[in-house]
Amino acid sequence: MSTVLVIAALIFLACAAVLTAADSAFYALSRHTAEKLRNDSNSKALTRILDDSESHAQSIRFWRMWFETASAVAIALVFSRFIHNIWLAGLLATITMAGLGFVLVSVSPRRYGRANAASVVRSTAPLVRLLRVLLGPVTNWLASIGKALAPSGSSHEDTYLDKDRLRDIVDRASEGADLEEESAELISSVMDLEETNVRSVMVPRTDMVYFDADTTIHRALDLFMASGFSRIPLAGEDADDIRGIIYLKDVIREVHGLQRAESLGELARKVRFVPESKNAAELMQELQQESIHLAIVVDEYGGTAGLITLEDLLEEIVGEIDDEYDRSRPDVVENPDGTLTAQAGTSIDDVADFFDMDIEEEDVDTVGGLISKALESVPVLGSVAEIHGLRLEVVSLSGRRNRVGKIHVERLHHGASDQRETIEESPNGRD
Repeated sequence: MSTVLVIAALIFLACAAVLTAADSAFYALSRHTAEKLRNDSNSKALTRILDDSESHAQSIRFWRMWFETASAVAIALVFSRFIHNIWLAGLLATITMAGLGFVLVSVSPRRYGRANAASVVRSTAPLVRLLRVLLGPVTNWLASIGKALAPSGSSHEDTYLDKDRLRDIVDRASEGADLEEESAELISSVMDLEETNVRSVMVPRTDMVYFDADTTIHRALDLFMASGFSRIPLAGEDADDIRGIIYLKDVIREVHGLQRAESLGELARKVRFVPESKNAAELMQELQQESIHLAIVVDEYGGTAGLITLEDLLEEIVGEIDDEYDRSRPDVVENPDGTLTAQAGTSIDDVADFFDMDIEEEDVDTVGGLISKALESVPVLGSVAEIHGLRLEVVSLSGRRNRVGKIHVERLHHGASDQRETIEESPNGRD
């Protein structure tokens, strides 16, 4: 009888170890890997598990605890057959199960499950599905009781490794010696890109460099040399009528070699249009697959909102990429008196960070947009507005159309952060 109990205890421990590895594997399995397993596998059990991962994860934990408890009972019965003191037998059984459980159930299977998540999930899928079916509605009942006792818990805390968990893991690893801070920032930037739309990354229409329809090929080459760009859009009547993309290498080949094209339009390549609401990470993948480096961003009305390049998307991950041809022009310049001189396209968040304040704005993203919103009109040279505890003043214009160039930003110390006043000054400059 004792031999049977020992064998039963070992079998129960083995089952608990397998379920511990499966539990750890499900925790470490990402949604992308799970969907890949579904597509590559013909297992109906795996498909059922992935369709209802939460209840199956609860079942795994229930049966793991059951097997551990059954093993402890079996070990306790074995000791009670040789030791008549029930307290001593219980103590020895507890010590034995604590040691065996820690090594054989807790530590080793968890490490193996995390390291081989995909293979463990695939191989244990039939067992997990069987145990879930055996429990029936019991799992949902127990889960409901647990949620009632801890209502603040997440309903998906036992399923896939989501972004919040991954961020937490990265933060913890970077705090120790396992992950360098630069690597942690790189991982965080990749996750941030998945939550970013194209509108936040693009070069706005007002900053676009493009060719007019009547631009000559030699004039186009001069503009290429002056701007430092290798690809520039070709517009028709205006910037809303983008007809193609002109490549510098095509222009050089035409000027110094072929000389067959009669107009710049004959050198234009097909243009790629993308909506401004498109996910930046998805666009980056598409541009890589299509070998395209530049796309035109359109707004909800079909007009040109701006342009975006593969380099712009890459810089969202690794930071600014400057080469020997890039002209450094800081968006924000700190003045000796503690104020700022910012480009109109400077992000509101950058200004808020400088003054260590919070600015909640849903309608506009830039300092130029903020002053336009405060004035409720188009700003001119010398226009002044006070909003969110900041005093904004247009100090220079730029471009052929005299758009707002630089804005002087000063924090007001006498008003609340949500104060909003507007003042129009004469276009003669600052007082």
